[in-house]
Parts: sequence; structure tokens; C-alpha cells
Amino acid sequence: MQISASAQQLLRFVFTASSAQRVLTRPHLERQTGLSTSELNLALEELSARGLLDARRLRLTLPGLALAVACGARGRRPARKQAARVARRRIESAPIALFSPRELPRAVA
Repeated sequence: MQISASAQQLLRFVFTASSAQRVLTRPHLERQTGLSTSELNLALEELSARGLLDARRLRLTLPGLALAVACGARGRRPARKQAARVARRRIESAPIALFSPRELPRAVA
């Protein structure tokens, strides 16, 4: 699937902004992407016509999400999720004694 550079730029930005749970508006998209109003409208129409973006709600569709990830878009993780991820890594990397059911000490079994 071939899409224009401005549509690809918009697709990446909408993905990143949606990952950060921001509310998107057309003026905000113009400022953040650097596209003019006409360029933004053309990119929105192109993405909407291909079924990659819901232009009314300014949200990616499932195929749009897949294409954004394939194009190398990266979302931001909220700090809360990052902290949970770091804590999970610490727990997973801690040494754990594993026993098979036959090796369990008599007091535990």
C-alpha cells in the first residue's frame, strides 16, 4: 500500500498522540505536524478513504494501527506502566528456587 508522505507523517503522529492518550483536534494536528490546512485535509481524506483513520473522531482504525506500527511509529508509555514494567523485571530476575513435585520437602507437601 502506497500512501503520501504527509499521510504517513499524520498516521505516525496520530498513533503517537493516541498512545499518550491525548485528545486530538485539527488545529492541534496542524501545529504539531507542520502541515497546512489543505495538506492536512488531503492527508485525512486519503487515510479515511483507505480505511486507516476515522476522520470524524480522529482515531486510527485497526488496519491503520497495524500500518502505523509497520511504518515504525512508536507510542509513549505512560509513566505508571513503565514503573510496573521495571518492577516486573526486578521480580522476574530475582533468584527463585524451583522444585518439582517429587522434590518438595516433606513439610511443604
